[in-house]
Amino acid sequence: MRKKYGVWAVAACAAMTLGLTGCGGDDKKDDNGDKSPTKPAAPATNGVEKLTGPEIADKAKNELTSATSVRMNAEGKDGGQSMKMNMLMDNKGDCRGSMTMGSQGSFEIVKLGDKVWMKPDAQFMKTMFGEDAEVTKLLTGKWMYGSTTTDKDLKDMADVCDLKSVQASAAGSTEQNKSFTKGTVTTLDGHQVIPVSGKNGSGEPITLSVALEGKPYPVKVVKTGADSTTSTLSDYNKPVGTETPPETESIDMAELEKSA
Repeated sequence: MRKKYGVWAVAACAAMTLGLTGCGGDDKKDDNGDKSPTKPAAPATNGVEKLTGPEIADKAKNELTSATSVRMNAEGKDGGQSMKMNMLMDNKGDCRGSMTMGSQGSFEIVKLGDKVWMKPDAQFMKTMFGEDAEVTKLLTGKWMYGSTTTDKDLKDMADVCDLKSVQASAAGSTEQNKSFTKGTVTTLDGHQVIPVSGKNGSGEPITLSVALEGKPYPVKVVKTGADSTTSTLSDYNKPVGTETPPETESIDMAELEKSA
């Protein structure tokens, strides 16, 4: 039995490294005097809208690189193939979420320490195992379970959980941040953000949105070009959690390899 995993995960994380979005509210005055009810004041901004484009990009980078965890939700293309990713990951290498890899299929994944659970759909099982009907029947609806220390393939798939690599890439973006230009304050999902536009390390145009309420978190990135991608970042510093798939729904891949 031979496993054949795709590796879009690493590319997806790299594409989202500079993605940012923010929060806030509108501040409108009531000119009707005492005849109209008083409207609550909008929360004060964090002030980054007063900075230059490069300074805003650096602020967002610093928040991303210092986060203990973040959720990355991305949709776009890689090599012309449609891709989706929704992953909560932390800087210890733990994660939980899902990924769709175009024609290769999709899978859910949970990683805690060196333990990995992965639940592939029917198409992804074909990508991994070909037309092996016996294995497909055995794994349908099940979680593949294994360790990154003993299963190289599962270790490769778990690279999608590598928040530290994303942060390291962002930390090295100082020079590229110098080219960013500032846009005007706008709203995103009802909250105020400040967009900055420039190019990533590959020279592709990107627009980052940075939060104006609370910390200047990077919360959204839109990358245009041949492989356009829209990514949102949220759930900063939220624990990944320790819940694991039920043992009755998991199949130990080491044992399956032995029996095969």
